[in-house]
Amino acid sequence: MRRFTLKIRLLFTLLPVMWVLGGIGDAQSQLRITGVEVRGELRRVSPSLIYSTIGLEEGVELSQENVQEAIRSLQGLNVFEDVQLFGKETAAGVKVILFVKEHPALQGIRFKGNKELKEKEMKETLNLVIGQVVAPKDIARGRQKILAMYKDKGYLRAIVNGKVFDGDEEGKVYLQYDISEGEKVLIKRITFRGNQALKESKLKKQLETKEKRFFRSGEFKPEIFDEDKQKLIAYYRSEGYQQAHIVSDTVYYDDTRKNLFIDITIDEGQKYHLGSVTWNGNDLFEETDLVGQLGIEEGDVFKLSSPELAYLVKNAYFEKGYLDTEVIPSEITRGDSIDVNFQIYEGEPFKVRRIEIKGNVRTREKVLRREIELRPGAIFKQSVLQESQRRLYMLGFFKDVQVRDQISPIEGDRSIDLIFEVEEQRTGAASMGAGYSDRDKLVGTIGLQIPNFRGNGQNLDFSWEFGTRREQFLVGFTEPWLFDTPTSLSLRVFTMNQQYYRSFRFKRNSVSLRLGRRLKRPAYSSVTLGYQLRDERYTDFDTTYTTRAVNSGRYAPRTTSSLELSFQRDTRDFPQFPTSGSVISYTPEVASSIIAGDVDFHRHELSYNYYRPHWWKFIIAIESKLAIVDGFSDWDDRHLSFWDLFTPGGVDWWDGQVRGYRDASLGPRIDGKNTGGRSMMTINLEYRFPITDRQITGLLFADAGNAWSSIPDLNPIDLKRSIGIGIRVMTPMLGMIGFDFAYGLDRRSVDGQRPSLITHFQFGPRFF
Repeated sequence: MRRFTLKIRLLFTLLPVMWVLGGIGDAQSQLRITGVEVRGELRRVSPSLIYSTIGLEEGVELSQENVQEAIRSLQGLNVFEDVQLFGKETAAGVKVILFVKEHPALQGIRFKGNKELKEKEMKETLNLVIGQVVAPKDIARGRQKILAMYKDKGYLRAIVNGKVFDGDEEGKVYLQYDISEGEKVLIKRITFRGNQALKESKLKKQLETKEKRFFRSGEFKPEIFDEDKQKLIAYYRSEGYQQAHIVSDTVYYDDTRKNLFIDITIDEGQKYHLGSVTWNGNDLFEETDLVGQLGIEEGDVFKLSSPELAYLVKNAYFEKGYLDTEVIPSEITRGDSIDVNFQIYEGEPFKVRRIEIKGNVRTREKVLRREIELRPGAIFKQSVLQESQRRLYMLGFFKDVQVRDQISPIEGDRSIDLIFEVEEQRTGAASMGAGYSDRDKLVGTIGLQIPNFRGNGQNLDFSWEFGTRREQFLVGFTEPWLFDTPTSLSLRVFTMNQQYYRSFRFKRNSVSLRLGRRLKRPAYSSVTLGYQLRDERYTDFDTTYTTRAVNSGRYAPRTTSSLELSFQRDTRDFPQFPTSGSVISYTPEVASSIIAGDVDFHRHELSYNYYRPHWWKFIIAIESKLAIVDGFSDWDDRHLSFWDLFTPGGVDWWDGQVRGYRDASLGPRIDGKNTGGRSMMTINLEYRFPITDRQITGLLFADAGNAWSSIPDLNPIDLKRSIGIGIRVMTPMLGMIGFDFAYGLDRRSVDGQRPSLITHFQFGPRFF
């Protein structure tokens, strides 16, 4: 084993020379260098580099200062293990002789004893290159880096030692780190002291650092703990304790060094309330409008700091385009109240000078610009900018949409440039595949889906599905901006021939035309007027169907001519896997025999979906649907088509999904067969977590739903329940792929079967 040492010695061989260097007066000024010689085995450093570094050359006056500077300069190169400086007296002065020994070169890096960290990770962190010189400080620095990696994983007892071994060639070494990982140190207990106003349980909820429990790892990460302390102070201030601070925090082990304890001492201070609020310099807004921006009134708990309140006020000005408005708060404390004065310097509004779009390769620029509400020359508004960004995401064409702004650097020019940078994603392709469901079994698919046809934002759909139980064909086209206005036009032709379980064969042909319009008020809303003409036929009934059932109006051949008006308000952030926002829609439909139809009824469907972020990237999703259908007479009620009635269950997206039961299995039954209901209700609660962003999502869910034979029978308490887990994968070729494992809690009351785990498999695009 080689040991590194660094020796720097100033040795002059003749005593008269040393005496001259140590003396003072004229003798020192006469001492000059007669020559410089470098000795030692040099492998990587050229002598010319050494000469240029030390600054000592023939004719230069020799002094203690320039000798020390030469040594410091050589040290700074970080390539020498040993430096020795000698002086040899000559008749004309002193010849300087420099002996150097280079640090060895790194031939390889080895690790011993590591299990939790991979060699590749540690080598990347060390950032040492084979062939470079390696000094003791490089070894020590690498040791600290590896310890930090173990510390980040909770192995606070890890021991790391670095050492070198001779390499295969002279002047080369292997660097080896011997690692003793020890056991992971886990948090046994977190204790708060000094907290009287707020309970310890509430304080612990603010921490990401958690005690070890059956369902929690209890790992300690110093950087996370530092953030947690900031969260604690923020929480106290949100409760009105504006002067709260952490007096001390102690992290220590027990004797076994396996358990970690954390003690946090807090000085809560006094709880404050908002006193009077006064304003100066506000001409654009009335005081009442600005007070409304604060969200608190006089006497309320002072839960935000003055700078935070000032930022809320500035947001109101930003919305009006006043981007350089300054709001300066000042406080006066009176007992347990804090009076706040806001001095406002409003400035002038900024206008949009230019809007630039980058990153769109397939999508034409006009498709993006028509979704951007801001226009050059208009006053800048933050909310309008955010809505424009959301609309671009909702197109479904882009993986990422970022907005950069550039304020004009010219003094007095109150304009701003906006740059929309988009990253396109694959949005459609020809596909061949297969699908499977409980009802239809195996179904082959040939399809063509182009959501961004020719880059114009138009939607082209073609699908042919075929199998032993179902054959389906669809072709459709949608123009989202008819005549360059926010008006959509959609045409679809659809035919289906289906064996409905073993009960009967159903054939349906339909054509539909829809005209939609985006509304300015209310925001995020649209309205659609649609007409549909469809023909239905039922044949090949199972022998269990009685003649009376077969001849009933439910399964009679018919033609339905219907008109529907749909209203929708959509504030989601993404069309697939939304993380926030909501969708509410109401669709009334009227079928009439006056124009080409055989039946008369009215149908109403109300749905509400809500999404909000919870913890980390976990999302809470609530999706609900309520629907009724009713004839205009008793005869119409008796002759409503089975297709127009409701049969929720399984993963039936048409009527409503209640996983844990077979598809279309919920609703009123006669002789064990589902006859369909005239009223329906479903509720789906999901806790979603992304595995990969907007592509693979896992979920925990609880479903409830049912259908009833008449509208008055609708009972929100009489719902069939299920729970389970699932996964969703969005693929560009086949659309959504889903697996659900669900347990129907009320299975016995549905079909008499014992509750058991049911697997639902969704594969391939869905068209309705």
